[in-house]
Amino acid sequence: MQLLIVTQKIDKNDDNLGFFHSWVEEFAKHYSRIVVIASSVGEHNLPKNVAVFSLGKERGLGRLRRYYRFWELFSCHYARSDATFFHMIPEYVLAAAPFLIFSRKPKALWYVHKSVTTKLKIAERLLDYIFTASELSFRLPSKKVIYTGHAIDTETFKPATSHQLPATSLRLLTVGRISPVKDIETIIHACSILKTNWDRQWTFSIVGGPFMRRDYEYMESLKKLARENGLEKYIVFHGPRPYSEIPYLYNDHDIFISMSTTGSIDKTILEAMSVGLTVITANESFQSFLPQKYFLERRSPEFLAERIKLLADENRPNPMLRELVVNTHSLSQTISRIINHLSPVGIHGSR
Repeated sequence: MQLLIVTQKIDKNDDNLGFFHSWVEEFAKHYSRIVVIASSVGEHNLPKNVAVFSLGKERGLGRLRRYYRFWELFSCHYARSDATFFHMIPEYVLAAAPFLIFSRKPKALWYVHKSVTTKLKIAERLLDYIFTASELSFRLPSKKVIYTGHAIDTETFKPATSHQLPATSLRLLTVGRISPVKDIETIIHACSILKTNWDRQWTFSIVGGPFMRRDYEYMESLKKLARENGLEKYIVFHGPRPYSEIPYLYNDHDIFISMSTTGSIDKTILEAMSVGLTVITANESFQSFLPQKYFLERRSPEFLAERIKLLADENRPNPMLRELVVNTHSLSQTISRIINHLSPVGIHGSR
């Protein structure tokens, strides 16, 4: 059987979308052929039964030329495919509408974001399934929604076998795009409190980079805030890192902090948990998922600083936090759930 995938980017080193490389690898275990159409293509080493086609964004092709290229590729490969899987791009569902409207082949979209756009509403009507990570990851009411977990590669994101940290040093970490919705300023204010009234040695690593213009402005405001509070020796802005380095970064830290206000399950928190890090988050999606001590009921620097102190000496790696991810959000489980809906014969007979 052949699966047609439409996605944003194929690049195993991309700091934001590198994870999708492992998704395609997992899909390839269950289909005889995979065809991937991506807006942009970078470095990859996918199995031999995977063919990857770029729409040319990495070469600077404009939107109109990319849409024309999409029509060429989609019309060529759709007829030979048994199912179609769109990843996070409702606009390409709309572009494929002439093919999808009268087709009985399974067609689905993976979407994890709280925004509900007009494009998403139209796409929902054209599709058979909407796959998403959790109840708060997709806010448009629909009977087509299926909750699958977040597809964390728990074999890549796992505790290091020779990991040992100095008892006197506590290393804090946040990972992800630098954006106002991440509320990193609250963490910096908490760091200022720790500097003033805690004699423990600690550092805070910020890994990730800006994407939009307002994100660049936000990053500069964070650096200014750190300077104004005399935190240059404590806080390090590492910038974006290749996706392949992220598991090692998790293993080199103790506590992962996310103050994101997106409201959907944050993949980076699950990755950190899979490695066995202590996590602290104010993200409402985790309130019923995490034990209470890891969830911040109040979004304040004072409350966060006290929680860091409380969890500073927790044993790591934490097998309970890892087990939560393995049992509910693992890559193999998520892909199996998706295939069981896309393939008439299910996971065992899709090849």
